[in-house]
Amino acid sequence: MNLGDILKTVGTGLIASIAGPAAPLIIAGINEFLPGDKQLPDNATGEQAQSAIDELSPELQASVLEKEYDVKIEHIKQSYGALNTMLSANAESKHTTRPKIAYQAWLVVGFVTLMFGSSHFYAVVTGDVDMIKALEGSYMFVGFLLAPLIVWLNAYFGVLTNESKDRLNAAQGHKVDPVSGLIGKLFKK
Repeated sequence: MNLGDILKTVGTGLIASIAGPAAPLIIAGINEFLPGDKQLPDNATGEQAQSAIDELSPELQASVLEKEYDVKIEHIKQSYGALNTMLSANAESKHTTRPKIAYQAWLVVGFVTLMFGSSHFYAVVTGDVDMIKALEGSYMFVGFLLAPLIVWLNAYFGVLTNESKDRLNAAQGHKVDPVSGLIGKLFKK
């Protein structure tokens, strides 16, 4: 985003509201070309910056715009560095208990489902009516046994998905609302 677009977007608002961590660099880049008595404050608005740039000669205006591209590249490098650090920390995570518990729960659910399905298939193929009736009567029992594991697995993988999404959004500088976001994730509409 070039400086003109940033200033149009900001308007009368603070440059920091759009540029975020790059705002001090943008203001410093503009102040480099301004005389000492016309320096922009740290909380400069888009209008203040635009009027200061308009007072410069065309050559200096081009220099200010060129400086902005350097700021943009630096901001991208900072975002990349933060994202890279976050992903490296995730890759080296020492958390092994939750994944092991989830894997064991998945094995139990898979084993019971496979055995129950195989027993039903065997009973149908052999024509064992008593076994089929016994299996039909135990559907509810097996459901009660597996339901907590299935709910737990679903919650575990849902939390992992949202946790990763929130980490990536935070690393890229997007706002992550912890309180209402958490409540919204607990009570989906």
